[in-house]
Parts: sequence; structure tokens; C-alpha cells
Amino acid sequence: MSTPLTPPAGTAAGTVLTRVPVVLAAAVAALTAVAVPLVLLDLWTPAVAVPVGLVAAVLAGRLAWGVPAVAAGWWAAGGSLAIALAGGLWAALTHAEHVVLRRDAGSLALYAHHLATRHGLPVDPDLAALGGAAALADPNLTIASPAFYEVGDHVVPQFLLGAPALYSLGEWAGGWTGLFVVPALLGAAGILALAGFTARVAGPRWAPLAAGAFALAQPVLHANRSTYSEPPALLVLVGAASLLVALVPATGRTAARLGGGAGLLLGACGFVRIDFLREIAVLVPVVAVLLVARHPGARALLAGTAVSSVLAVAAALLTSRPYLGTIAGSLLPLVAGLVLLCAVCAVLVRLARSGRLARLRWLTGERLPTVLAALLAVVLLVLASRPLWLVVRQDPQDPGSRLVAGLQLAQGLPVDGGRTYAEHSVDWVAWYLGWPAVVLAGAAAVLALPRLVRAVQGVSPLPVWTVPYVVAMGSTLLTLYRPGITPDHPWADRRLVVVVLPAVVVLAVVAARAVVRRYAHQRLTALRVAIAAVLLLVPAAVATLPVAAQRSEAGQPAAVAEACASFGGDDVALAVDPRSRNEWPQVLRGTCGVPSASVVVPTASGAPGSEEYWATLGAAVERAAQRVRAAGGNPVLVAAGGDTDPVQVLTRLGVAQPRVVTSIRTGEDERVLEERPDGLQRIDVRLVTGVAPAAAAPAAG
Repeated sequence: MSTPLTPPAGTAAGTVLTRVPVVLAAAVAALTAVAVPLVLLDLWTPAVAVPVGLVAAVLAGRLAWGVPAVAAGWWAAGGSLAIALAGGLWAALTHAEHVVLRRDAGSLALYAHHLATRHGLPVDPDLAALGGAAALADPNLTIASPAFYEVGDHVVPQFLLGAPALYSLGEWAGGWTGLFVVPALLGAAGILALAGFTARVAGPRWAPLAAGAFALAQPVLHANRSTYSEPPALLVLVGAASLLVALVPATGRTAARLGGGAGLLLGACGFVRIDFLREIAVLVPVVAVLLVARHPGARALLAGTAVSSVLAVAAALLTSRPYLGTIAGSLLPLVAGLVLLCAVCAVLVRLARSGRLARLRWLTGERLPTVLAALLAVVLLVLASRPLWLVVRQDPQDPGSRLVAGLQLAQGLPVDGGRTYAEHSVDWVAWYLGWPAVVLAGAAAVLALPRLVRAVQGVSPLPVWTVPYVVAMGSTLLTLYRPGITPDHPWADRRLVVVVLPAVVVLAVVAARAVVRRYAHQRLTALRVAIAAVLLLVPAAVATLPVAAQRSEAGQPAAVAEACASFGGDDVALAVDPRSRNEWPQVLRGTCGVPSASVVVPTASGAPGSEEYWATLGAAVERAAQRVRAAGGNPVLVAAGGDTDPVQVLTRLGVAQPRVVTSIRTGEDERVLEERPDGLQRIDVRLVTGVAPAAAAPAAG
């Protein structure tokens, strides 16, 4: 009998569903890794980055191709692929155009644009045009702006390098539009990856349901059509989870290859998001269990994770050190906990291998699985019930607290800026997936735990889902306990995209599958499947429908181009009011090529709007303008609004004829605190300019 030239349908479909997403995840991880040295060497150019990145992606994908595929029918694989492509296409068609910096998506877009056009780091502010070192010695002038830190005589972007590097590839291919649609492409791959993971743990027939529920979730759509770091992080993490599922039953060299690959992908998440340290910390006890069991892939998993994590942390220190400093209050305890956990687990592994832990009867007792499951149930109930008995607060002097207080005032809520609203984190999940999915997921998590504990006790083999279950549950519980993000929606909900929502969707699908299979011998099985689909799909669709077709920040690239065209070759921009300082310095510097700085007035020098404020601002503007003219430039004051109309601001500073160089009305996502967002809010994007007067600005109106 001759060997068939094509694989059987089940194998080919299973390859599409369960192997291709892992290959894509490995390729993306490789691209983020090679971006670091190329950017640091100022070699992130199409001529260098494209061939080098392509080779790295192909090699990584070739290694990932060795992951075993799960046999699947074409309807399951095709349905999942169709859902993923539809989700990605819709996100691309409705992509945001966030360029004028207001939130994280804008800063990442500007970071990506800088890499695409300047090819390296840090950002050069052209200090000579501002008057040299004397400019930075002036306490009323700064080259910093939100998400772009002043470090010495340079500017350093806030976030990690991986996502902006990926998005910059899109700009090379298609300008701003190409940059904006890359998250949608990665999001489609992430949806398919989650479907493939579901096929491994619940069966291929349930993969389309998981893909549909996840793709319909509004935070997923929001992340996929904006330049956030979540789309690549999700793809790489779910790809690693698929390798971890294949790892547990593997033996010999196959187990070592799978373990090493899974570890490399887990650590590579750190090129995209610093939160990866939380997943690494939760992974440590599972690696300890595998080491005690002498699993052939345990050491490779540990080594791969350690190597890529160290490289990712080193990359973060080299490219994002100021950002790490701002989050040190939460980052250092996490790092300390990780180190302590590694030490404790190392001791426990030695004790377990010596047989000492086996002498502790409570560790091997029959009641332990039930006790731990009950404890998990209590934890879940406590998290869900917190709004009934707890209000979570932070330091009221924190900058985020001031933002929350402003939102509360605008929305007619009691002003309590210290509130984080973290007690509502489970409610946030239910907003977008529905309470049926949340309850089903909680039940599945609790019922799965006894089986896992008995396996750890040696009563039964470890389930294939052991490692992803522990990592996902640990990270989900920590995220729900402390989301650690400004609690306005939908901006805050992207915190759920990478781990929480995928975990809830998969666990809910597993619970639905268990119910259907439990009563499979009875009639109406198809009806039960339909009910499960309705319970998981309808709430997600209802939550997303009001915002499904809305595009945020539309028209901003054109507005920026219009603003850029208004500047001459010798112009130097000086931002003089709150919105211009926040939104425009990096836009003008990085997109228009105009040297830019902000003139600031500390509160101690005068409350905004007071005569002292205007006198201080006028004197600072005069000094900055004199330095620019001495350097051979033309100082142009820019204003964009805030408490005072921008035209009035420039008039007050002595500009004879302020010029509105761009003005559009567009929409941005809502900023609501206590309810699910269901629309956009209108915002005006304006830029008013005027040449700084040669004489001192008047101190009074």
C-alpha cells in the first residue's frame, strides 16, 4: 500500500487548529526578542529588521512545528478559523486611530512610529534647537510628557519594546493604517490559539464555542482594534499553554523539547508585558511538582523559562528603566516574592525527594483534595461578594486617585478619589461574559482541583491541563484581587484580556462539556449543547453590540498631518497649556520632526488661572523663546485647551494672531466607573499655534 501524499483530514484540520497557532506564537516571540538588539544598535530598519526577523520567525516556527497536533474535523477547525478571521477582520475594519496621546494606546502608537521612522532608541529631542543644556536647567521647561520620560538629555518611551516593534512592521507595510491593523491580525491569531488550546483540553468540537465567546467579549475587541500590548501577549501566552498541555503526557526527548519551548515562550511574554512575572511566579510550584515526579521535561521547562525571562528582564532594564521605576512599588514585592518562592520550592523539592514530605500524613490524606477545593470555592465567593461588604482604596495622593476623583465628580458620584473599585473585578468579568459563564467557570475550577491534588499525591497521573490550570488560576485570582489599573471602563478592562477572560471562557466551556457528556445517554443532547452556546454567546454579544461598530479617535492621523504641515523647518514648538503638554510634544517631535518641549508652572509658583501663574508662565515662555532664537530657531507657542480656551491662552501670552492649525471633533471610549460602557464620548482635538513675542508677555489680562 502506498503512503498517502496528503495527511488524513483529521490530521490536516487538527494541524490548522492546534499546531499553526503555536507556530505563530513562536514566530511572534522570536520577532520581539530580536527587536531588542536591533533597536539598541539603531538597526531597526526595513533592510535589516525584515530579513533578520523573518529568519528568526521561521526558525522559531520550525521548532514549534514539533508540537503534537490534535485530530479534528474540518467543521471544528474551519469554524474556529472562520470565527478568528471574522474577529480579526472586524477589529481591523473598526480600528482606532489613537495618535494624539491621551491614553496607553496613543503612547504605544507613537512609540511604534518612532521605531518605524527613527529606527532606534532613545528619542532624540534635538536639545540644541531648544538652547542646549541651559534649557534643561530651567525648572519651568521639560522635554518629558506622559509616557515619555526625560532621562538626561534624551527621552525614553514608557512601555516595553515588544509590541511597538511588532506594530512598526505594519507602518513599513502600510503607513499609519498598517500600524493600526497589526493588533487585529495578532488578535485573530490569539482567538485561533485559544480555540486550539480548548481543543486540547475539552475536545475539538468545543473549540468554536470557546472562540466565539472570547471573540465576542468587548474587552477583546477593544484591545484588538487598539495599539495595546495585549494582542501579542495573549498569543504568546496561549501558545505556551498549548505546549504545556502537550508536555505533561510526553516522554523522553519529546518532553524535553516541549518543556524547553514552553519555557522560552513563557519568558518571552516579558518582551511585551512586565506582568509576565506574575505568571512565572505561579509557575514555580508546578515546576517543583514536575521535578519531584522526575518528569523528563521539567528541567527543560525550568531552563527555558529562566533563560528567556532573564533576557526579557534585561531588555526591560535597557529600554524601559524609567517605567520600571514608576511601578517599583508593586514590581519589587513581586520580584521578592518570586525569589522567595523559588527558594522555598527548591527546599521542598529536596525534602520531597528524600521522602520527608511523604511522612506528613495530612499531605497524603484523602481529605486534602476536598479541603483545598472547598477553600478555593470560599476564595471565589469572597472575591465575588466583595461589593457587599468592602470598599478598596489606595493612597488619595496618588495621581490615579486625582483622576478618579475628577471622573466621580463628572459622573455625579460621591467623590472618593482613593477608591480603586477593585472589589468589583468579578462584576467586570460578568459584564462582558455574563454570570452564567462566570458561575460555570468557577464550578469547573473547583471541581477540577481535587483531581489535580490527588494526582500530585501520586494517586493518579497528572492531568494534561495541570500546568495551564495552576498558572491561569493563580494569575486570575491575583488579578481579580488587585487589578492594579485606573478603574475607568473600558480602558481598565484590557487587564482581563490576557489571562482572566481566556481562563473563564475555557473553564466555562469545560463545564458545559461535562454537563452535556454527563447526560449524553439521555435524549435532548443537542438541546443541551444549544443551551450552553446561548448561555456563553448571548451575554457576550449583548454586551458588545452597542459598541461593536464604533470607531474611536477617527481622523487623528489626518489632523496630525494637518498640524505638521503648519510648521516650518526652523520652528521649535513650546507647549504652554495642560492639553498641549499632555497630548502634543511627542506627536510634534516624533511625527512632525519639530523639536518640542513643554513650559510648566509648578503649583507652588501659582495656582492655575491666578495672576502669579500667568506671570510665571509668561516669564518662562520668554526665557525659552530667547534660548530658541539664540540657537537660530523660531519659537512657536502651541496650545490645545484645558481650563482655558487655547486661543485665549496664546493671546494672554502676547501672541498677536493665534492660528488654529487643526481642529476635529471625534470620539473616544467612555470613562465610566460603575457601569458597563456602551458608547463613545465626544472630544475635540485642536492645536493652536503662534510665534512667541519678542518682548515679555504681559502678566495681567
